[in-house]
Amino acid sequence: MGRKYPWIGLWGGAMAYESMEGGTVARVDECYVIDVAGVSVHVTHKDVKNVNFRVGRDGIARMSVPRLMPRGEVERVAKRHLDWIVRSQQNVRRKAEASSCTWETGGTLMVWGESRTLRITSPSADLAEPSCALIEDELVVRVWDSASPQEIEYVVERWLADQLGQHVREILPMCEERVGRHASHITLRRMKSRWGSCTARTGRIRLNVALAECPPACTEMVLVHELCHLIEPNHGPRFHALMDLNCPGWRACDQWLNEHPPRVLGS
Repeated sequence: MGRKYPWIGLWGGAMAYESMEGGTVARVDECYVIDVAGVSVHVTHKDVKNVNFRVGRDGIARMSVPRLMPRGEVERVAKRHLDWIVRSQQNVRRKAEASSCTWETGGTLMVWGESRTLRITSPSADLAEPSCALIEDELVVRVWDSASPQEIEYVVERWLADQLGQHVREILPMCEERVGRHASHITLRRMKSRWGSCTARTGRIRLNVALAECPPACTEMVLVHELCHLIEPNHGPRFHALMDLNCPGWRACDQWLNEHPPRVLGS
């Protein structure tokens, strides 16, 4: 009879597991944490050829590396990617903050790139339905006293969509003339991660309602971006040349959007 428990030991810098039935050997991933200029990076040695980085919703930086990569090389590679790690962690925090809007008086919400304080109040007797209005630095939301946070959010979301729709109608002719392409249809809807998308074959463009929470220039940039995709579907040099020609300041808007992920509904 073989041993009751399998033998575990070190093999090639990673843990090895030897089965007593058939003599096969399987590796167990080696894991540890390194400190890179005060940032903790969780490292896992795996059966991979390339180094991979990721930052999850928990904000933890994780790094997958080939099994035999020396620890010193792991630390050097992590240091070269430190800026990306820090930006990604900042994006995770911003997304969490943006998603934690409290739908009550005193809460805050971005409107056209500026933080606005919410003031929840009851509608007057002559108002047929709930409404929103920007009054100085406040977003005044008029709803019935019995309205739930979800219902308040729905009222604000509908108002944001109206604001975005009005802005798009104002700038669309200019953007289409500049790019030389026309959208067959534009849909506004809330998206989890994308700011816009298009179907080049049909000319249909979809824009994220969350653009109403961003500086107005960002809406123009995303609209031009999707119109350029009607010419060039990929993000290669030709596409970037089209963006430089039709929206010279697009990189600043793109950076702003990358640093402020869309707010998720119902959070």
